[in-house]
Amino acid sequence: MEIVKVYGEAAITKFAKRHPASRRPLQRFLEIARGAEWPHFPAVRRTFPATDYAPSSGTLILNIGGNKYRLVARVDFEEQLLYVQTVLTHEEYSREDL
Repeated sequence: MEIVKVYGEAAITKFAKRHPASRRPLQRFLEIARGAEWPHFPAVRRTFPATDYAPSSGTLILNIGGNKYRLVARVDFEEQLLYVQTVLTHEEYSREDL
C-alpha cells in the first residue's frame, strides 16, 4: 500500500491567508494526510473520526481545527490520491450547497 498523495494545496494556502488561525490545523492535516494509507473510507474515519463521505462523488468533508473549518476534497482510494477542492469556515459551509 502506498501513502496518500495530496493535490490542491493552493486552496489551503489561499484560505490560510484569509484566516491565519487556520494555518496550524491545516498544516497538521496535511502532515497527517501525506503519511496516511487510506484504502477505504473507514481508514479515513480512524484518522479523522468526524469525516463525512459521499461515495457517489468520492467527496470527503473533514472537520479541521476543532470543528472551525471544513475541508472538502475528492478522494481516489485505489490510486491513493486526495484532491483538496476547497476550505471553508464552519459558517461558510453551513450556507454552502455542496
